[in-house]
Amino acid sequence: MFGREFSNYPEVLLHSFSQMSESYGKRKKDRKNLLTILQKVYLMVFGIPEIGLQIRSLYFKDFLTSLNRDEIKTILDAGSGIGIYSFYLAKEFPTSEVFGVDLDKYNIKLSNQIKRDLKINNTKFIYGDLTKKSDQNKYDLIVNIDVLEHITDYKKVLKNFYNLLNRNGYLYIHTPQANQKRIFKSLEKWHHEDHAREGFERKKLISDLKKAGFKIVKQEETFGFFGKLAWELNHLSLRKGFIIAGLLYPILYVIGSIDLLLKNQRGLGIAILSRKD
Repeated sequence: MFGREFSNYPEVLLHSFSQMSESYGKRKKDRKNLLTILQKVYLMVFGIPEIGLQIRSLYFKDFLTSLNRDEIKTILDAGSGIGIYSFYLAKEFPTSEVFGVDLDKYNIKLSNQIKRDLKINNTKFIYGDLTKKSDQNKYDLIVNIDVLEHITDYKKVLKNFYNLLNRNGYLYIHTPQANQKRIFKSLEKWHHEDHAREGFERKKLISDLKKAGFKIVKQEETFGFFGKLAWELNHLSLRKGFIIAGLLYPILYVIGSIDLLLKNQRGLGIAILSRKD
């Protein structure tokens, strides 16, 4: 499970939950020693108990099997957050350099602290804006996971990604879809406060990628029925409190994992692997 390396940083639980909804991150922090120890043990066993993160990570790991790993020498985690995917990539590609870029200075500070503590030497985290032009032909792989929906001028970012990639470099994108249907009515009006848009229509995003110069290698609908069910129950349990959410999480993880075994006709998200020829 993703996020075990954060077991010594239980404060990331609130930060991670705040990415789902600001209201989850506003819960009072309890610094009692016993609770802090229990949080550390929980993170060590289960990783970060956010179903959305874990399902996205499972799809990400699956898509990585499509790559020729010998070709991957430099990697950009575009919108790296607290470094979850960067640290995973650093371990999976130990001879490669992994660069995490984010607009949130707290994320960069925490990621660099964890990097030093865990002695993960093939990573580097820097502050950066994905809408700004940067060096060309620099990376063999760019990953952009649930970030594009936060960016107003996303087409500029897609073109920047194309320019940043070396020839035959890969771009992996995961993003929510537009016009999402809920199972539970209480979540019908749920939205993410920081989104520039709810999500993307799959065909439109693929068209935009092709216009930017990319060739589509693989695409999948993510968060089908079982993924959606686990994700929504995770949200509902968080409304009841962290203890209930923590107890339910292992069960929801199993339910969510079923999502990868099925061919989803329509999901809450899209995963796309494309390539620069």
